[in-house]
Amino acid sequence: MSDITKRNIMKEDFGWEIPVEMVPIPSSGLVYSPESILYKKETVKIKAMTAREEDILASQALIKEGSVLEHLIRSCVLEERFPVEDLMMGDRNAIMIAIRVTGYGPDYPVNITCQNCGEKNNVDVSLTNIPIKRLDIQPVEEGANLFSFKLPVTKKNVIFKFNTIKSEKERKIKERSYKSFLTDLINPTVTSALESCIVQIDDIKDPVKIKHFVQNMPAYDSRKLRNFIRDNEPGMDMTANATCRYCQHNNKFVIPITSEFFWPST
Repeated sequence: MSDITKRNIMKEDFGWEIPVEMVPIPSSGLVYSPESILYKKETVKIKAMTAREEDILASQALIKEGSVLEHLIRSCVLEERFPVEDLMMGDRNAIMIAIRVTGYGPDYPVNITCQNCGEKNNVDVSLTNIPIKRLDIQPVEEGANLFSFKLPVTKKNVIFKFNTIKSEKERKIKERSYKSFLTDLINPTVTSALESCIVQIDDIKDPVKIKHFVQNMPAYDSRKLRNFIRDNEPGMDMTANATCRYCQHNNKFVIPITSEFFWPST
C-alpha cells in the first residue's frame, strides 16, 4: 500500500473532512438474527455523499440492474461487513433518506394534485422532518422477522415477515415472470406481495399451499392483513400535508420518490 493511500488527504492536505453522522434504525435491530451485526442495532454510521457516490447514481448499468441504491448504501455506510441486502425495507429507507440529505440537503420538491380542485401544486418537503415509524409489535420470537396475525374471516393464524431488500427483489422477479393468458391485463401485485411475506398459515409452511391459499383467500382477509402489515412495518412515515394554493384545501399525501430525490434538477 502506497503512502498516499494511508494518509487522510482531505484532512491533511485540504483541511476538510467528509462529515459523518449516526442514522437511527426504525426497527432498532429487533427483527434481525442474533448472529447478524444488525441485531439490536439502533443506529448506523454513514458518511456524507461525495462525487464518488454521484458516479454510482449515474451508473446506467446499476440502474438497469436495479441495484443502484444498494451500492449507494454500501458506499456510504461506515460499518465493516454491513449486510445491505438483509436490511428491512423500512430501515433501508431511513438510511436512504439520511444519505440524500447529506448530499443534496433536506429540501425535496414534489408536485401534488389537489384532492379537492384538481390543480397541480409544487410543494417543498423537508426530509429532516419526516418522522420515524418505530416497530410497535413484538416478533413471535426474539431476533426473528416473524409476526402473527389472525385473519378475521377464515380465522387462520398467519405468520408473516417484513420484506428485506433481498426478498423484495425476489418478489419483483417473480412478478415479472408471472405466466398467464391474462398477463397483459392483470398485474399480480396483491398476491405476490402476500406470497412474499407469508411464511406460515396455521401449521402449513409449504410455499405451494400458501400460494394457493393466498390466491383464494377472502378479499376481506387479504385487505386486513395487508393493512396490518403496512400499519406496523417500521420505517419512515412518508405521509405529509400541504394546503392547496388555489382552493386552500388541506391535502394529505404520500411523499413520492421521484427523479428529484437523487437526481435533483437544481
